[in-house]
Amino acid sequence: MVYTVKQLSDLAGVSIRTLHYYDEIGLLKPASYGDNGYRYYSDEAVSQLQQILFFKELDFNLEEIRSILSRPDFDVLRALEAHKVALQRRAARLERLIHTINKTTQHMKGKQDMKQKEYFGGFSEEKQKQYEQEIRQRYGERAFEGTMDLGEFAF
Repeated sequence: MVYTVKQLSDLAGVSIRTLHYYDEIGLLKPASYGDNGYRYYSDEAVSQLQQILFFKELDFNLEEIRSILSRPDFDVLRALEAHKVALQRRAARLERLIHTINKTTQHMKGKQDMKQKEYFGGFSEEKQKQYEQEIRQRYGERAFEGTMDLGEFAF
């Protein structure tokens, strides 16, 4: 099947400008261009766009994605399996974070006891250090001394 840029845009939920940009940077080339300059995409482009969106979801930048997709040994099936595993891990981590939020709110309402260590369930030690560094840079040491009002944090 052949898709116009509008059809592919609607199908994938991305803007037409995004597809034009992906073409400009060589990330997603149309199968052909019409005499009128319109871009026409193939089923292969649909699959490639799906890969691009999965990699973006996993926080890869466009240059990394282009490099991966252009490798001669790139295997779509293997990539899909890897995406699945990575997304399952992310979902499990998010579930742990949601559990921590639920437990903390129950504790704050006096409905459940909570150990200090449980406040950080779901956070990886590496991510926790990253968050602490970001908070220190943005708000200074006051954020860790307990002298800040929560209203000072921009959520």
